[in-house]
Amino acid sequence: MTFLFGSTLKVSLVVLAGLGAAAALRNRSAAARHWVLAASLLCAVAMPALELVVPAWGILVPRFTPAAQSTPGLASPNAPGPATRDSAPIEITETVVVPTVGESRDGLSGLVMPAWMVGAGLSLFVLAVGLTRLTWLASRARPLEPGTWTRLAGEIGRDFSLSRPVQLLESDHPSLLVTWGLFSPKVILPRTARSWTEARAAIVLRHELAHIRRGDWVVQIAGELLRTAYWFNPLVWAACTRLRQESEQACDDEVLTSGVDGPDYATHLVELARLLKAESAPRLPAPAIARSSSLERRIRAMLDARLTRTPATRLARFMTAGALLTFTVAVAAAQTGPVTFSGSVFDQTGAPVPGAKVVLTNTRSQARFEVTSTDAGQFEFVPLPADTYALATTLPGFQKAEDSVTLTGKTVKRNVTLNLGELQETITVRGSQATQPERANNVPARQYSRAAFQKALESCTPSSTGGRVRPPSKIKDVKPIYPANLVDAKIAGKVLMKATIAVDGTVRDVQVIKSVQPDLDNAAVEAVRQWLFDGTLLNCAPVEVTMNVSIDFGVQ
Repeated sequence: MTFLFGSTLKVSLVVLAGLGAAAALRNRSAAARHWVLAASLLCAVAMPALELVVPAWGILVPRFTPAAQSTPGLASPNAPGPATRDSAPIEITETVVVPTVGESRDGLSGLVMPAWMVGAGLSLFVLAVGLTRLTWLASRARPLEPGTWTRLAGEIGRDFSLSRPVQLLESDHPSLLVTWGLFSPKVILPRTARSWTEARAAIVLRHELAHIRRGDWVVQIAGELLRTAYWFNPLVWAACTRLRQESEQACDDEVLTSGVDGPDYATHLVELARLLKAESAPRLPAPAIARSSSLERRIRAMLDARLTRTPATRLARFMTAGALLTFTVAVAAAQTGPVTFSGSVFDQTGAPVPGAKVVLTNTRSQARFEVTSTDAGQFEFVPLPADTYALATTLPGFQKAEDSVTLTGKTVKRNVTLNLGELQETITVRGSQATQPERANNVPARQYSRAAFQKALESCTPSSTGGRVRPPSKIKDVKPIYPANLVDAKIAGKVLMKATIAVDGTVRDVQVIKSVQPDLDNAAVEAVRQWLFDGTLLNCAPVEVTMNVSIDFGVQ
């Protein structure tokens, strides 16, 4: 709905600019007005494609919404350990509680797209029926035999410098006189055309071949396609109607500038409308010389000797088209309305993650918006004001993914990858323990069982979705030994380390991040290297996990 509204607004602006320019050129020729209308409609047809390729720009509209309070998430409890250790297996994350954007849709909004599709489908069906009928009538028409009509067509075609061969067809339909086609243009004449005078035949052919030279049928079809997509827009209907009128009047001017008097031409036109019974002629998507709806306006114009009938120069047409195209590009790139922000959440294996909290925070107004990823890992915010946001994605068991995103244009997509969370071990060691070696160093090996991990691995069912984490449990714990000489010297401090828990549960790559004293560092590293864990599972597969260790040495 948001895209349809924005596209309609932009197309309306371009069409309105064309109608306004045509009104401003009321004292100029009909050909100049038709050129302006045709250029504006063609630019409007190209609007959806331009929106996809031109860089977006927009006015950032602030929105002030009270920020929601945050509720800290709870980490999973760890396996039993020493009473002095405060541990959490997974990094603590934060979840923000705000109303989910885009979940509530009223009934009217839900009917907009179906109604548009029905109207567009019916309009397209009517256009397809008209083109099919036109093709069918042309297939049943007979090529006109050489004679006055073919001779006049050749002479006028040379005057117009037509490079495409024109087919003259004779139809049994008594009211059919239309011109259509692009690469192989056709003029379909009624069966009574053989009895017309040479003067009338010359007028009709000059008018119809002028349509071919100007490419009016292609422009008219482009306008019909635009009206099919925006059937509900009165501006598009008005522009298409005005386009047909100016097209016929421009071809009338071609006839008048060839030397035909206005009253004589008006007489022939009225007689043609009577003979062809224009009011009962079939409505086809093609120019028609004797359409009764515009007949009165055209006769008044051809009898007015004050009107300008000279077509616009090539330079004027080029400048007009360039100005309209520049305006269209600027409108297509403009973004002042809502923006749709969407994407997918994946884990480090590339599997989609359901249930992840995706939070956008406006960096200026601090307004927060939250959605939850679907079973397929997808999320969508709609609509949002164009602005810059902080993007945060959280899921228990994974590190928080943070980024910044600037919303401009119609649609912005961004995928998020969540990395496995890090374990946190915090241990306190007091100096009174220095004279008593830890018995944990000599715990029988039979207590270091990975049976629970093996059972979890065997019972895990593979799935197409990701984000399923089984955190490791410690099965062997060794406390650091506080060196006696450091206790006596009252040397204390906190040693920070980072290590990796391998797939087999052993601890490797222990690195000291914050050092206190070399002997304390060595005591901490020696103890951590002896720890054992049963293992970590991510989507039913054993994986390595990073562990942060904090050991606080203190003297009582």
